[in-house]
Amino acid sequence: MHAPTPEEIAAAFKLGVPVGGLVHVRRGDTDAWRLDTTTGRYFVKGYFPATGGQFHGEHLTDQLAVAMEFERRALAAGVDMPEPMAPVDPVLGWLARIEGRLFRVHRWIDHRTPEPGQDIPAWLGLTMMQVHRLQPLGRVGLPEWWRQAVQAPATWEGWFAKARDRDASRAHLDVDSLPHILAVSERIAELCDVAPDLVTTHGDFKTHNIVMSASGPVLVDWDSVRTDSAALEAGRVAYIFGDGEPQQVRRILTAYVAAGGDLGWPGPDLFLSVSRRQVQVLSEQIRVSLGEAPAARWMGDRAAVEGAIGDALRDLPGTIGRLRHLATTIGDSRSDQTAGTSPEVRVSVVRWWE
Repeated sequence: MHAPTPEEIAAAFKLGVPVGGLVHVRRGDTDAWRLDTTTGRYFVKGYFPATGGQFHGEHLTDQLAVAMEFERRALAAGVDMPEPMAPVDPVLGWLARIEGRLFRVHRWIDHRTPEPGQDIPAWLGLTMMQVHRLQPLGRVGLPEWWRQAVQAPATWEGWFAKARDRDASRAHLDVDSLPHILAVSERIAELCDVAPDLVTTHGDFKTHNIVMSASGPVLVDWDSVRTDSAALEAGRVAYIFGDGEPQQVRRILTAYVAAGGDLGWPGPDLFLSVSRRQVQVLSEQIRVSLGEAPAARWMGDRAAVEGAIGDALRDLPGTIGRLRHLATTIGDSRSDQTAGTSPEVRVSVVRWWE
């Protein structure tokens, strides 16, 4: 893939004269660089052809077209986010092509350590609600990507039978986990047809996508825009940022409800998106272990895959039970009048290139 020069980026986005070279800060699903020019400091992103998402069709631009339009709505609504830079000759929206490769540029955000008293949970709950309010879709059901976690009972039983033939020592883990896996799969299949709150959303509310600027938290990296249930995404995000601790999770959800979010309908399924992710990852790792699929980059080597499968099977029954219990104990966050006195959520706000 083309590695751009600072002059190419500066000219394509009219950023002034470069001061020094491009500083490579990340290589993952995309390349990212920092660029200093006479007009300021910028974050440069270079895409790979395989970078995609829910709306990824024949071309990467299918996903980016949807993502940039939603990003534009968020900017207009005042969501805390980085400023995109317009290219001189756009391929689409804020996207430029240099030597056959697609690039985007945002104004750089200097990282700050969170200051005492900064209420990140309140900000997160409000920001999620701002995003969910941008484009409600007005139809019932969950998007197709939810169904990727659902496998037929015979499929799971076949996988476990093959695994036992190779490693009988893990048989008891399979027996203990299978009923829980099938129960989660059945519940996902049911909600896929009845979830009432489908919205377009940021799609990647993760700790590494929250950057603490001088003026407060900022939500970055809008390329993964997709559709989801508003309530089920709120549950997953609160669980991730709250590290599963009930009081911490409650603070985020209380802020979400205070901003207008509705968490009433999922009941004990509020954290089903967390269970869905665990079951889907397990299925992907098992397929790799059995030689049915190549390993994704994030999985590591064969020993890492086998170790992760064993850990997941060992932990899954307890984790699923705790998630359902957490949903019932949290209940309706609107009734919580003491969230402001709960401990601070241990949010890891980091540089967005890490």
